[in-house]
Amino acid sequence: MNLEVKSNLAKLLANENITIQHNNVKTASFDVKNRVLTLPIFKEKSGDVYDMLIAHECAHALWTPYEQWQGIDNAELRSYVNVLEDCRIDLLIQAKYPGVVRNYQNGFDILEKQNFFGITGKDINKEFMIIDKINLRSKSLQRMPFIFTPEDNLWLAKVDALKTFDDVLVLAKELLDWQKEQVEQMQKLPDFDSHPLAQSYDLADDEDDFDDYDDEQDGDGNGEGNGSDTKESDDDADEINDYNNFGDQKADDEKDSNQSGDNGQSKEDIKSNEAKESDRFAKGAGGNDGSMKQLKSITDDSFTQKQEELQDKKSRGFRYGKIPTPNLGKDGNLTSWKTFLSDMEKYKVKNLKGYSGTKSYVEYLDREFKKFTKENKKTVMYLVKEFEMKKAATAYKRASTDKTGIIDPLKLPQYQYNEDIFKKLTIIPDGKNHGMMMLLDWSGSMSDVLFNTVKQLINLVEFCRKVNIPFEVYFFTSERSRYDEEKSTKGFNHKNGDWFFEDFHLVNCLSHRMNKKQADLALKTLFHMGMYFDDRYTWNRRNAFDQDADALAASNNYGIPNKYYLGNTPLNESLIYMDKLIPMFRKKYGIEKMTFITLTDGAGNSPRGKIFGTNIDSYSDEEYYRQKVYQIGKSKFVGSYGDFTSNLLSHLQKEHKCNVIGFYVIKRVKRWDIEKYINNYKDYSDKINQYNKLRKELTRDKAIAVNADGYNKFFILDGKKLAVESFDMGNVEVKKGTPSELKRIFGKSMANRLVSRVVLNKFIKEVA
Repeated sequence: MNLEVKSNLAKLLANENITIQHNNVKTASFDVKNRVLTLPIFKEKSGDVYDMLIAHECAHALWTPYEQWQGIDNAELRSYVNVLEDCRIDLLIQAKYPGVVRNYQNGFDILEKQNFFGITGKDINKEFMIIDKINLRSKSLQRMPFIFTPEDNLWLAKVDALKTFDDVLVLAKELLDWQKEQVEQMQKLPDFDSHPLAQSYDLADDEDDFDDYDDEQDGDGNGEGNGSDTKESDDDADEINDYNNFGDQKADDEKDSNQSGDNGQSKEDIKSNEAKESDRFAKGAGGNDGSMKQLKSITDDSFTQKQEELQDKKSRGFRYGKIPTPNLGKDGNLTSWKTFLSDMEKYKVKNLKGYSGTKSYVEYLDREFKKFTKENKKTVMYLVKEFEMKKAATAYKRASTDKTGIIDPLKLPQYQYNEDIFKKLTIIPDGKNHGMMMLLDWSGSMSDVLFNTVKQLINLVEFCRKVNIPFEVYFFTSERSRYDEEKSTKGFNHKNGDWFFEDFHLVNCLSHRMNKKQADLALKTLFHMGMYFDDRYTWNRRNAFDQDADALAASNNYGIPNKYYLGNTPLNESLIYMDKLIPMFRKKYGIEKMTFITLTDGAGNSPRGKIFGTNIDSYSDEEYYRQKVYQIGKSKFVGSYGDFTSNLLSHLQKEHKCNVIGFYVIKRVKRWDIEKYINNYKDYSDKINQYNKLRKELTRDKAIAVNADGYNKFFILDGKKLAVESFDMGNVEVKKGTPSELKRIFGKSMANRLVSRVVLNKFIKEVA
């Protein structure tokens, strides 16, 4: 049974976006104040039963006033009000949505066969009071063979005439008072104890039984078994009190009080307590002056108790919460590209003043960056031309031909045998406006591949700039919270009932809003940051004592501010931010075809499993096994460590119409890294064959496409082969100076250059 479908049904029936929760509860209920409908997790496979209960509780949502219902503290009256209110609202919901009538009919039949109303083996006309006849008449949609007296019919007419909850309250009091009078008259009959109603409602006088029980316990005053006053005698007295009071809270309080006192109570004290309880019982649990017990609806009580049998007790249950709103303000954890560039430039100036070697490194950085961009320019322009050609070809494929209504003179001689003599017009549709947003993993595990990854990113950004595709690039880390205490707790605007998420740092490092000077500076800054981590964390580390001038200059790398250091992997937190940033980006540039990219080397941080504003222990046994339900916008999903990211990505796809592309960097390619994405195979031999095929493809193309939840396209990249290749004919030794040999060498080099720009290549194929 699809719980999400049932949730949507409830929202439709209630005419509002109420909160639907499925949990390990005994009965369905509706919190009319907070507008929360709680449904048990049923093992019942019948959709009619489920839909009947949903329709019934939605009727409460629509028509039962919370304050008035909560104000009823008398148990008997509350039972009568509940039955009559159910009658009223069930008629209303069936009139409003005639389609649920069938659900009520079939649902009742199923539950009746399972004796949910406690009527099996009973004479419904002799063993039930009018309140239960009213209840069964309503629940069965008047299909039970009741024989009603003229007096009964008067009550039924009043039930059918109920319009408001106030009417229900008046009638419930009137009916309860009348029923008490009837029972009091019946109690005067000599054979009342054997009357069917007395037996059904447990109204028979069984006080003598308690006296016998007391005699057995008291004996000669010394007790039996233990031969002295013991704790067991106190417990026996408590059992009598519990039985006599039918769950009376005051009695429970007295029992607790007795238990907290001296265990050596005398028999006189026990008898005194029993006398008090007997006096309380004589007045009735509902506070009535008479000897009757509670006159609650036994069919309604039976149904409530029996609902527990429908519950799927094997279910772990759910814990519900909303995903918090990102703080996009100045005090939030999103750093703008202007602040990013300003921080980096200030840090460079500080180092230029403080360290003599920094100047040589800055000069070296300028040379290396210019060299890289120059080598890439021709390849990027080639790919730009290829992209425009593909785009034009695609547009031409979608072109349509239409008649103009103007006669073509060249076809005029054909008029006798061909009616098509008119000029035609080819209509080529306009290309869609593209947009790209990207999340770059800035975690510590990326350190040894970050420099090559940045080079791949530079190629992609330069391409977007050339073809005028709006773009935004962000990298995420956890480091700012460690160094910026003022902003460490302001990443999300947590409210009570929100899932708690750790703070993190999201940096807008590149943007379409930058001018050429700013963009060049940002690219060079990222180039420097990648080089910095490559110099320190890879086997390639340069020797400061190397005599090579460039190597020496590189060793004087001035580093970066602490808050932009590599940290952990807050991918999920960043995706929550994207839920707000993507629609803002699309609106600003009028994006028709949105591409969202993630580039990471692993899974995101796991959600904490803690709800803000509560003392819930997420590591307790009860909470540990609960399924966690997350709500973000209109989406709701059950999350866990393994599928939380994919659910967030699916939300972005659905809510913002994004083409989601993932790049997953594997630094040491292991069999499991590929095999885990092979799901569609005949047998183990077929799985091995697919793996071998993909492994060869990865070696050849440096990337393979696999299926991954949440992504439209998901590529695995070989981290050892992310280096961007360039080609200089001047450095190639040509054995044969023939045109064919030169063509072969150039063609091979061009192919290698294109393949090495794997991220850009895959992006172009997706958007062309």
